[in-house]
Amino acid sequence: MSSFRLQALLIACLILTNCNTDIPPFSDSNEESEVDLNTNQNPYNRIYERNIVFMTTDRDSLIIVPWLFRVSTSQQNVVRKSEGWLFRNGMWESFFTDQEDFGLIRYPFKVYPSGAMDLVVGSNDVIENIIYEEGLKYLEISIEEEILEWHGSQGEMFRIHQGAVNLRDHLLIEGMILDMNRIYTKGSLFPGEWMFLTGPNDLVVIIRATEESSNYTAWARKGDQEYHWPDIEMEWSSVKSFEEARRDIPIAWRIRSLDGEMDISLTSVSMELDALAGEGPILPVEGLYQVSGSLILTGDYLGMRGLVRHVQH
Repeated sequence: MSSFRLQALLIACLILTNCNTDIPPFSDSNEESEVDLNTNQNPYNRIYERNIVFMTTDRDSLIIVPWLFRVSTSQQNVVRKSEGWLFRNGMWESFFTDQEDFGLIRYPFKVYPSGAMDLVVGSNDVIENIIYEEGLKYLEISIEEEILEWHGSQGEMFRIHQGAVNLRDHLLIEGMILDMNRIYTKGSLFPGEWMFLTGPNDLVVIIRATEESSNYTAWARKGDQEYHWPDIEMEWSSVKSFEEARRDIPIAWRIRSLDGEMDISLTSVSMELDALAGEGPILPVEGLYQVSGSLILTGDYLGMRGLVRHVQH
């Protein structure tokens, strides 16, 4: 391709999609896309995340099933990590963890079956089911009709689907599914934590940290009305000491839009946090919270609950 045509394509990309040419966009499918390690577009030192989270919305007893997929690339190898979690009866359970080193040439965007975790893939290579089966244990989530789609300024993609979970000892339980993708550079502060919250009137709220650790963005839908707040205020309204990491962690949050349209108060119900390896006495933290609280949106007061994926670098 000529240099003139390449420049024209890059300009068109920037004008039409406001894309980041330094980070390749995500596909919404599970289609293989081989990384050529001999080209200038090879995504060295990138982290690719895909998180697929099922959550009940109409039951008194909350069930959450996060599948967390993470791919780390370097000039030496590609490392994939997959985690399956289950929240029910007020407790978190890690039921699946797998990490594999694939060497140099692999497919960063693709989610692979691994061990006791299998996939059902439909037309256009779109994931339809994630199945875990080991001995007497069985868990399956079904990703059904897409309800809405939001895009972040750093190239993230958030899709909300109707969905269901089958725990073998129950009938099929319906709920919502978040399917999110994001890419970032190793060593950057981005990404931070994100939240997936639901409530009555088909309420769904997505909140995520931006590249600036103190800045957050939020999207919401209530009924047929959608909202977007590019810059919101987030504060930890209560904290406790996490001795393993030698730092404080939140146990309550206050989240407000700058225009006063939205005000959220959340409290931790149950948490599962890990201190990660790091330099210095204060260690990074990652983990999951189940939270509950309230939302005031355009004057309406609504109860809400959901998941917080907490990250401190």
